[in-house]
Amino acid sequence: MARPDPRKLDHLIATLQRAPRTYDELMADERLELSRRSLQTYLDEHLAALGYTVVRGVAAGPPRRATFFIPTADDEPHGGVVDRAAYSLARGFLEGLFPLDGTTLDALTRRRNSRVLAFASGVPRFSEHHMRALMKWIAASEHDPPRALWLRYDRAGGPRSPVGAIEPRLVWPVGVIVREGRRVYLPGLVTPAESLDDARNFALDRVLPGPRDCGVWVAEAAWQRPSEFMLRSRPRPQELVHAPFGLVRPSVSERPVMVDVRFEPSQAAYLRDRRWFPKQDEHVAADGSLDLRFGPVDIREAVAWCSQWIDGLTVLGDAALREAYAASLRARLRATEMPPPRSRW
Repeated sequence: MARPDPRKLDHLIATLQRAPRTYDELMADERLELSRRSLQTYLDEHLAALGYTVVRGVAAGPPRRATFFIPTADDEPHGGVVDRAAYSLARGFLEGLFPLDGTTLDALTRRRNSRVLAFASGVPRFSEHHMRALMKWIAASEHDPPRALWLRYDRAGGPRSPVGAIEPRLVWPVGVIVREGRRVYLPGLVTPAESLDDARNFALDRVLPGPRDCGVWVAEAAWQRPSEFMLRSRPRPQELVHAPFGLVRPSVSERPVMVDVRFEPSQAAYLRDRRWFPKQDEHVAADGSLDLRFGPVDIREAVAWCSQWIDGLTVLGDAALREAYAASLRARLRATEMPPPRSRW
């Protein structure tokens, strides 16, 4: 299907939203300059692709001629302003992460700028190959039966490795996780993929493209042999993380901890009635301070959570968390008191 002219498409939408129009009236419109056949394509295919419902009717009086109209009521079930608001919301969130030019969402929202702004600091620099890798990953995770992909992935902890030095690994995609509105993870199971012990969360920004691929591609037929666990359980992203608190579930080898903290009155107003854990206890004292308790959680995640508050936080328990949090504060204090290294700038 040939791509429509954006200007003609915008004008056609605005015209049909104002009042019903017949074929003759639309073909006579100098701003459209469409033949009857092209006009039919716009009405039947291009508008539908953008989510619009074209209501067909009949003009009053002889001769009886077909009319076309686009409803705009808020409760119109498909193609109305509620749908367009949802597209605007999706674009406002995604364009802070990925390049959207030329995508379907770009076409759906092209006629007007999104009125939704979503932003987060520290967003990785995602490029076109990341978007293509993400789409392939989602498609594989939704495939029935499960479908395996090859993933070219560079581990964190050092400079980027050259593409030729990275051996692709076989992964069974489970879905996608977006954390804190800025980090995108690709959860999946690695060989033998026989339990959640084989689950891994791969950071999308560490996916490396090759000369002819985006870093993710469908594995050959010989590798498409899902385990009984994958076929029977079809794990979901929710099972791989400790949402909504953190990405890491508490491990048995490193004892989980309970978060038991107190916020001073100046900070309590910003913490009250916020959901950090599926089950949590809150208590507001007479002086306005807030006691918050939840868990068990991974100790590293708990220390990171406590460290995000600049002041006004006291860790009441448990002992392991108090000790780990205090050690983290001492380490940062020592680093601050040392003579600063010479700036590179």
